[in-house]
Amino acid sequence: MAVIEIVKFRLSDGADEGAFRALNERFQREVVPMIPGLERREATRAEDGAWVLVLRYRDADSAARAMGSDTSDVSVQFIAMLDMSTMSMARSEIVSE
Repeated sequence: MAVIEIVKFRLSDGADEGAFRALNERFQREVVPMIPGLERREATRAEDGAWVLVLRYRDADSAARAMGSDTSDVSVQFIAMLDMSTMSMARSEIVSE
């Protein structure tokens, strides 16, 4: 059964928004295609600066394996720009489409 993962966060104090947007685009092009079972990833940003990632995985096992699986320079830089104290994540199985 497919899984949707919702990740919410804010950038760290002093993080450059433009640099993060560029890094997010690199992540989308370079990392996302390499994550087994990840079918789609969308990044959104609210007016108040909060970010939300919406990820669709083929199944729950793929979602579980993906967490922390990539240790590339792009991923390390991406994580370094997040305020981890604001981060939350939730996964749900898709029951209808």
